[in-house]
Amino acid sequence: MQLTVLGTAAPFPVPGNACSGYLLRAGGAVAADVRPTSLWIDAGTGTFAELQRHIAPGELDAIFVSHRHADHTADLLVASYAYRFGTGPAFAARGARRITVFGPEGLAGRLAAYLGPTALAGLEAVFDFTELHGWGEASVGDLDLSWGPVSHGVPAFGLTVVERDAATSAAATSPAAESVSRAGLTYSGDTAPCMSLVELAEESGTLLCEAAYDTAPFGEYVHCTPEDAGRQATEAGVATLVLTHIAENLDPAAAVARARATFAGEVRVAESGATFLV
Repeated sequence: MQLTVLGTAAPFPVPGNACSGYLLRAGGAVAADVRPTSLWIDAGTGTFAELQRHIAPGELDAIFVSHRHADHTADLLVASYAYRFGTGPAFAARGARRITVFGPEGLAGRLAAYLGPTALAGLEAVFDFTELHGWGEASVGDLDLSWGPVSHGVPAFGLTVVERDAATSAAATSPAAESVSRAGLTYSGDTAPCMSLVELAEESGTLLCEAAYDTAPFGEYVHCTPEDAGRQATEAGVATLVLTHIAENLDPAAAVARARATFAGEVRVAESGATFLV
């Protein structure tokens, strides 16, 4: 699969870096006239514009929203306008199809409350909302999604995605079941360290994990430090840790060095516009 970073800024966008958002695409189409499955993961402020640098909006298959905070959801508002009123080749592939939106309970109502009392019908005309409750799974084209609750003080979910054809191919060519289970990507969303994120990442080779704390606070703990991210990666047994949503006052190189103190695998930084093979 191909992961493109649309933005990582926390908790507000800055020049050159939108808020949280990622585009995940299946590794490739089997025929020239078949497009790869595309999933928009988190819709932070500014990410819809960045999404359009890489695919036409009409080619998007689904959206996954980890939690309802604005720096992960705000661009669903402008995207809803685009899908309602956008015309031309960029939207042709969608046709009359609604875009599936996987998100926490109440997401549609929160968006509608901002847009106005009659907005829900307009949102539901272009988005097919699927509410997340506890652990669950779904398939979107060539991508198999599984999710589970993580610890952020509000309903929040981590996500694992595996490309179905890649997993099938691995199973056929390798006697090691581990090679199949390590074909995926896990995304933390926003979370404190928690066992459910580790359990999700046990199916993956790559963990995309937030590091929004420079220093762990006293009291309520709702994010990870770089050391926390490293520990989660170690416990899950992933090969690669990609740090994202890094604290505003934390130098990314320093974050990498700190994560390496608790994780022996490869550590990278998610930078806006960067693309990773996962």
